[in-house]
Amino acid sequence: MTKTIGTTFKIINIIVVLLYLSACLNPFLPAGKFWMIAILGLVFPLLAALVAVFFLIWLAFRSKWCFLSLAAVLLSWQQISVMAGYNGNKKFNYNKPAETIRIFSWNVSSWSETNKNQNHPVEFRPLMLDLIKQQQADVICLQEFWDIEYGHDHYSILQIFKEMGYPHHYFVKSYLDKKNQKTGVAIISKYPITDTAKFYFGDEHFSEHLIYADIQFNNQKIRFFTTHLQSVRFDNTEYTALRKIKRTDESGLKDSRTIVHKLKHAYSYRGAEADLVKQKIQESPYPVLICGDFNDVSNSYTYFTIKGDLQDAFLKKGRGLGRTFQYLSPTLRIDYILADKKFKVEQYNRPKVPYSDHYPIVSDLSTAQ
Repeated sequence: MTKTIGTTFKIINIIVVLLYLSACLNPFLPAGKFWMIAILGLVFPLLAALVAVFFLIWLAFRSKWCFLSLAAVLLSWQQISVMAGYNGNKKFNYNKPAETIRIFSWNVSSWSETNKNQNHPVEFRPLMLDLIKQQQADVICLQEFWDIEYGHDHYSILQIFKEMGYPHHYFVKSYLDKKNQKTGVAIISKYPITDTAKFYFGDEHFSEHLIYADIQFNNQKIRFFTTHLQSVRFDNTEYTALRKIKRTDESGLKDSRTIVHKLKHAYSYRGAEADLVKQKIQESPYPVLICGDFNDVSNSYTYFTIKGDLQDAFLKKGRGLGRTFQYLSPTLRIDYILADKKFKVEQYNRPKVPYSDHYPIVSDLSTAQ
């Protein structure tokens, strides 16, 4: 009996390590062709935890099998290094020096109109605007931005930003919703915008444009990019199915085909989108800051392709897993602020508010050489 249990345990260990190492291949494999491997990346932290558990158990029994898990960890250090932030829990300081620029990024879910959280009221818009104002950011990047008329005076949201001290903006409409409202991505700035451009991913993509705005800050130009890459487009049916799967409900398992199909579809587009983003970053004549909703985890082809040699503000100053999407899994860090190495990341924050499907992220970057 003891021998059988030991053999079974070893087989499970091998399977876990193989799945783990397969997930580690994500940065090197085009997600469109290897979508099954890409899906494994969604549970990479769980697989890493299981590998660690096996290592500790074998180590406790002084078994050579502990070297299997140890070897897997050493081979995957690149992926582990971007999985979590290992910095102290330092309180975010809203006061900043003049040479520091603060960037704020948020997928606002059409000002909470598409928020999937049914436990809160839809009318979060005033609270969201108040939160943005409190951040005192120099540059604001918004995805799923909906420039609707607001209040009895019929002001647009962009007009409200002007009154908040942001006279410059670049807003690109990606599509019209059922109410004929303009939805897209926006870069909103306290400082002058000297040049702009947009890049279209294609009619078949459910994503928003890649845009940039060159902003004059302290006698230097910085190119700010923002985008919202291909969404999985889960609706209430898929979210209900996922909750049923967690409860091992048979009806939820029947709906899993649709979930897998949507994941496959999203990965097939995001890889090509990431390639385009990387190209435009490399073409920039100025230091680059890119932020937005990449709709992919850090252990992915999308993330590593776009990041390249850039710094990840969360890894520099954040802590924990840094989840930015409220649903499905605590491991979904899919919103990023990436910066040229000419900047120094001073601090990072993630206000945990229920107003959108996504948490906003904010970072201070020093431009002093």
